[in-house]
Amino acid sequence: MLSPFRPALLLLAGVVILVAGCTVSGREAPPEPPDPRPLGGAVDFSADQAKALWEAEEAKVRACMRERGHRYLSPGHREGSPAATASPYALLRPAGAESDGYGMSAEYLAGPPADPNEDHLAGLSEEEEQIWRRALLGEEENDHEVLSRGRAVAGYDAQSCVGAARAELYGPEWPDLYYAMAELSHEVIELTRESGGFRGAEALWASCMAERGLAYRSLEDPRREIRELLSEGVAPQVAGERERELARTDLECQLETGLHEEVERAQQEVEQSIGAEARLELERLEQAKRGALERSNVGRE
Repeated sequence: MLSPFRPALLLLAGVVILVAGCTVSGREAPPEPPDPRPLGGAVDFSADQAKALWEAEEAKVRACMRERGHRYLSPGHREGSPAATASPYALLRPAGAESDGYGMSAEYLAGPPADPNEDHLAGLSEEEEQIWRRALLGEEENDHEVLSRGRAVAGYDAQSCVGAARAELYGPEWPDLYYAMAELSHEVIELTRESGGFRGAEALWASCMAERGLAYRSLEDPRREIRELLSEGVAPQVAGERERELARTDLECQLETGLHEEVERAQQEVEQSIGAEARLELERLEQAKRGALERSNVGRE
């Protein structure tokens, strides 16, 4: 799900949600397949949670900027992009695959979000704009380096309005905990992908795709094809048709081969090796996450 850190606004065309228990042509919809996420989804957020956290943070940023004598408008919240919210293992959800493919053409069509502060900044002198940006984002030399498993991976100015808003919403420990667990999450993903269980399941999926005339070896290959079409200048509408066609076949083979369940088992085996110290950090992150969600007036799903 969406990371609560700012670097860029994330985009998405709407996703149709499949309601459990609904019927299609008089038949009950099949159960949703598993959606394995490393560390129990500790570094992920549902769409509702991400929106609530974003709005809570932005309210604090606006208040801080007002106190410092600056005008600041919050960008409207937009749902997380497919790249940000997709399965780390390229597993598809039935509703999303049917309605939006992989979401890549829709994201391309959406384009970058507009900055509501653009007109205000255009009316400032260069020096005034620098002062405004320093109030919002701080000074690079004041960045507090976040150490993740022994190395610096990010920085932020705790004295900036963004830094102050995050500290108030998530708590002072959040950046260090979040980035440490995000990196551990990445390690789990990589080890799962390298495991015999994952590779065997992927090979079965590839055989299923081959039976349908699609010569892919990796679960990422269909997305790579769409990415190349868009980069070559193929119209997004045309690329979108191909994308939805591929995603439907991709989903059929994932469900037919039990890919979701096999990947879930492979991930569980990898996570058995997580040490006690990391598990304690994970518990602290979960506590911080619960606190932030309570302060944003939304509970965990």
